[in-house]
Formats: sequence, structure tokens, C-alpha cells
Amino acid sequence: MIAFYQTRKEAYMFQDNNDKTGTILISFLIGGIIGAGVALLLAPQSGKKTRKQMLDAAEDARDYASDYAKKLKAKIS
Repeated sequence: MIAFYQTRKEAYMFQDNNDKTGTILISFLIGGIIGAGVALLLAPQSGKKTRKQMLDAAEDARDYASDYAKKLKAKIS
């Protein structure tokens, strides 16, 4: 018969893997934001338009981070 329980060590290992996954996903997100910023800086367009795009991207990132933090708080509570 298959046992449907976890030892403390298995539970800790599972939790540790989830932490690593979250770290990796956040790293990719930050890398994408930095890459988008560099692409905007190197784009052949006026400075005013570029600054507007960067401001919009920063606001979107702030909103995303705020929503993510709220979801994380709700999940923890």
C-alpha cells in the first residue's frame, strides 16, 4: 500500500524548492524589466517619448509588485 504522508524532511525539501522557484521567477521578471528599459533607451525615438514609455513601464511594474504583495499576504494569512 502506498503511504500518503510526508516526513518533516520531505516537507522541508518541498518548501525549499518552492522558495527557489519563487526566487527564480522574480529574477526573470527583474531581468525582463531591465531588458525592456535598455531596449527603450536604445530605441530610435525622441527622448520625450522614451521617458514617457519608461514612466509607464515603471508604473506598471509598481502596480504588479503591489498586487503580488497583496496576493502573497493573503496567501500567508
